[in-house]
Amino acid sequence: MAKRLKAFPEKAAAGARRYPWPEWTDGGVWEIRHGEDYDVATENMRVNLHMKADSLGRKVRTTKIDQGSGLVFQFLDSEEMTIVRAKRRESPKRIEDALARLYEDASEIYERARTEVTIERKDGRRQKYAPIRFKRQIDAGWEEGMLVPTVARIVKKPTLGFGHLERAGRPDLMLETLVADRKKPYHSLFSPATVATAEERLRKSETS
Repeated sequence: MAKRLKAFPEKAAAGARRYPWPEWTDGGVWEIRHGEDYDVATENMRVNLHMKADSLGRKVRTTKIDQGSGLVFQFLDSEEMTIVRAKRRESPKRIEDALARLYEDASEIYERARTEVTIERKDGRRQKYAPIRFKRQIDAGWEEGMLVPTVARIVKKPTLGFGHLERAGRPDLMLETLVADRKKPYHSLFSPATVATAEERLRKSETS
């Protein structure tokens, strides 16, 4: 029988299983088991894997094993991740510094956007722009070692945030500006396709 609770159970979200994404997305072939590595239904876990791959701008191949009691999967590198891995082998320190600079620059445009840009609300009034989802994605990409693919994915998909900055006339706060800047130490970590997308979007923004 249904019953009314006095309050929503605060520990529900805190008790959710956290997955070791930095390990699982390393390009290796992994086998995971229901009840040991994940608690949701196996088909739901497969969906989680594909959603994670999409958030990183990557592909993942999966197959069920033992009548659905487990999964075997492998995350495939995006073009950006392939570039980062290759350049890191050549010059680890330089690449780590470049990645740190990218995170610093992306975080800076977030901070500036939320303090310097206002957007129009549905009721006609204006409010401070708060690109919280953008910051969460950047933070997650940094923590999981997937910052460049994360930035590339954001650039390749038109976002509401880009529209806000475009209407505000602030290309200096667009992620595309960072990617397109050939003077940045991380410019070479992005694929030609991603750079071209960023440049094209900036050109269209200037003429709109």
